[in-house]
Amino acid sequence: MALPRRPLSTRPVRLAGALLAVSLLAAGCTGEDPDPTSTDGTVASDDGGADASDQGGAGDATEPSDGGGRTAAAVPVEPIEVTPAPEGFEPPAPCTHEGAHLVSAEAPATPELPERGGDVPVIELTGIEGDKAQLTVTIGEGEPRPVEDAAIGETIGLDLWTISITSVCSDQDQVEFDLID
Repeated sequence: MALPRRPLSTRPVRLAGALLAVSLLAAGCTGEDPDPTSTDGTVASDDGGADASDQGGAGDATEPSDGGGRTAAAVPVEPIEVTPAPEGFEPPAPCTHEGAHLVSAEAPATPELPERGGDVPVIELTGIEGDKAQLTVTIGEGEPRPVEDAAIGETIGLDLWTISITSVCSDQDQVEFDLID
């Protein structure tokens, strides 16, 4: 018994559909993403499709793999800008020993700045060059950010806080400042 023949016009359409389905399946099995970056900026892995569950839960799906995949380049962190002292300000000698908060080379600023928005900034002294303090600030769980070099009378906006440098003592490796906002 012979099978009924289909009209010739449907064969190319079915063949094209079958080829499309096979190519989509093949692309999905390679574990490769045609665009190596996803919409959230994370880098796709080329480790053969392994995910965090294949690593014993040791990773997060948004972390780049170390299985030979590409990693994201580090983006340089821009320093926090310093606002110059008001025009006509005559700075005193740099080491005035005045200020409500003290930060030294050995310890972050004390007392801590008040909590705002659920975070407390940690201010650290990384150095003193001449009469200018070199500070870093870490807010919450963020990365430490450098601050432009700051001298007496200059202010620094740290998201929800603004501080004013009041003393820079290079011989004692300490800086004092006031919270003004």
